[in-house]
Amino acid sequence: MTAHRRAWRMRLRPGAEAAYDAAHAAVWPELLAEMHANGIAIFRIFRDGGDIFAYQERTAPFPAPGAEPSETMRRWWREMEPLMVTDMDGRPVQRMLTEVFDLDAAGPAE
Repeated sequence: MTAHRRAWRMRLRPGAEAAYDAAHAAVWPELLAEMHANGIAIFRIFRDGGDIFAYQERTAPFPAPGAEPSETMRRWWREMEPLMVTDMDGRPVQRMLTEVFDLDAAGPAE
């Protein structure tokens, strides 16, 4: 199985940490089902103060740049918009991170 993976950084608005954490402790079942249906096998979010780091692995390729998000994802973004730094269309501003090391690709220790 080929894993398609990526990581990115986002930013919270000042004081939004608790609300952001609470929202992610109760992610909507329909959003979880949609993620699984779209081949998302691993999705982790880490937070350091207002900095958010997300990591995702998929069994299917990522959607093409500019692809339209689902209505469920758009609703989630509207819920997150007051908490996060967003673009004009309500999408969280995302800075893609460059992978510089992969233990699995490095092979076993000798």
